[in-house]
Amino acid sequence: MREFRKKQRQLYNLMKISVIVAAVLLFAFIGAKPYIEEASSIAATVCSYVCDFAVIGVLVILFTYYSRYGKTDSFLTSVENELSDTGYYLTSREEREVDAYTNVMYEDLKNCGYSMSKNIEVNELEFDFRAYKNREFFYCVSVSEIDRNDILAYLDSAIYDITVQNLKRKGSGVLCFVTDTVQDSAIAMSKMMTFLGKKEQLKIALAVCEMSTGRVYFLGNVKTKCQQMIANFAMNCDVPINDKYIGKERLPFQDELEEKMKSFNIKDFRAGKFSAH
Repeated sequence: MREFRKKQRQLYNLMKISVIVAAVLLFAFIGAKPYIEEASSIAATVCSYVCDFAVIGVLVILFTYYSRYGKTDSFLTSVENELSDTGYYLTSREEREVDAYTNVMYEDLKNCGYSMSKNIEVNELEFDFRAYKNREFFYCVSVSEIDRNDILAYLDSAIYDITVQNLKRKGSGVLCFVTDTVQDSAIAMSKMMTFLGKKEQLKIALAVCEMSTGRVYFLGNVKTKCQQMIANFAMNCDVPINDKYIGKERLPFQDELEEKMKSFNIKDFRAGKFSAH
């Protein structure tokens, strides 16, 4: 991934320089065109060709950059955010029972004007509650233990409920799990963001609250509405998150992800054969 990013930055810098040079040439030619034509029609024709070639060159570089790197930039940025984030955060809530923790989140969301629905079922999966307000969605699931498969199943159901049942195409959503124990496979998924729509208008973040440790696993180093919702309701704190609620250690799954990303290549990514999780 680092080598790929290095090549991307090199082409990006070349693209910026070429755009600047072409713009300077065009403006200079436009300003000086009357004087050049007066001095020599041949010189004016040559300058015109030079400007045309400069524009064509810029277009070629732009096409090369966006065709090669346009679709990978968002993906690689999300992975880099996962790697640069701390391993976990600490909740400010004092509750350490799953039901009690779920109930105080419900009340906080309700008091903030969210439209609440308790004990809803989507695709045969039960959610403790769903909270809606404008383009903000918050789903909560309480379970005794959670693994990767649980997260994927509930995430699919939440997406179905947002996009199909409620016909939402824009907004920010949080899928929050409150549990006694989190398996390593679930922790590895916790910082994953799901983007939907051509322009990624719909964002869904994960949050896993572990009662046995008081830890909250989520992507907390990117300023988004999702981050704010998780901080406010899952952790009961403000943003920016105070240092006392930020864990100080990097977790093993981040090292494993970094190692996996060393094998990243554009061919497998375009073919749909490469996945970070």
